[in-house]
Amino acid sequence: MLSKRRYRSRPLRTNVLEGGVKNGGVPTEKSLAEFYRKAQLIWEQIPPPARLQPRDGRILAKHQDLLLSWEDRIVQGFYDTLFQHPPTQRIFHPGERPIREATLRRWWRRTVSGPFNGEYFAWQALVGLVHVKRQVSNAMMAGMWGWMVERVSEEARQELGEQSLPLIQAFSRLAASVSALIAQSYLDEHLAALARRLATSQEKLEEEARREAGHHLSHISP
Repeated sequence: MLSKRRYRSRPLRTNVLEGGVKNGGVPTEKSLAEFYRKAQLIWEQIPPPARLQPRDGRILAKHQDLLLSWEDRIVQGFYDTLFQHPPTQRIFHPGERPIREATLRRWWRRTVSGPFNGEYFAWQALVGLVHVKRQVSNAMMAGMWGWMVERVSEEARQELGEQSLPLIQAFSRLAASVSALIAQSYLDEHLAALARRLATSQEKLEEEARREAGHHLSHISP
């Protein structure tokens, strides 16, 4: 279960989302309470050994100052990577990079400072909705999470040497947990939008998708 410690239902602030509430297209009346419920359902699907553990939060907190010292390199490298690749560069509006860098800095500081509670994971689930609006695909998201894990691992090995493994493992489980929340939320928001447009239920769309997948698979040669 996700911890509700220090979690409060309140309207989303415009400075916590990529693009902000207005620019990201998220209605201001939406609250984190809705996404807490979604995050809880997604969290329960992740096998416990694969998701963030309480001890991981303690390890990240122990190395908070070290992680914060990597902020400039993480942010610079993250957006250099995105802007050097045409498909990801096209996501951004002209002159938007400084705003996006500031958003990533806020996310990094909040992440490495904790706590990892219901509010934090609800925020990560909400990112899936923002990605639908901004046309950030799950392939882009997962690829950049891989980039970040690799970069953090490199930094940790350089700073901590043989003592780096616990931090690398903790950050890797954080990455797996957050990317799962974002990816599933992204899919759910797509299905919910289609269900509203077609005046049907998300469950019926999922059933139809399974039926079509089975039909497609039956025509694929082994």
